[in-house]
Amino acid sequence: MLAMELIPAIQERIEELDAASTGGPDPLASGRRAALWRAQQHAARVEHTLEDLRAYCLESLRSRKFLDERDENDYLRGYRQGFQAVLSEIRRVETGGAA
Repeated sequence: MLAMELIPAIQERIEELDAASTGGPDPLASGRRAALWRAQQHAARVEHTLEDLRAYCLESLRSRKFLDERDENDYLRGYRQGFQAVLSEIRRVETGGAA
């Protein structure tokens, strides 16, 4: 399955973040949005499969492992949560689960 088939689901999550925006600075939402946007851009490549997208998300999460969880700021927490949301969506699609 091509990763680009997940773009509508990723876009929906971005739109949910935008709709929930309070107008003020929200580092957690900004981090989530950044991760979702990056995953969406990666998925847009015609040759990328779900496995490629999964590997990209896992590598993005791995690159942040040098931070101890207690030292993680809201932006990085949101960034991690955004990639985890994409990984959950991949699993949902692979298992045939409902949205």
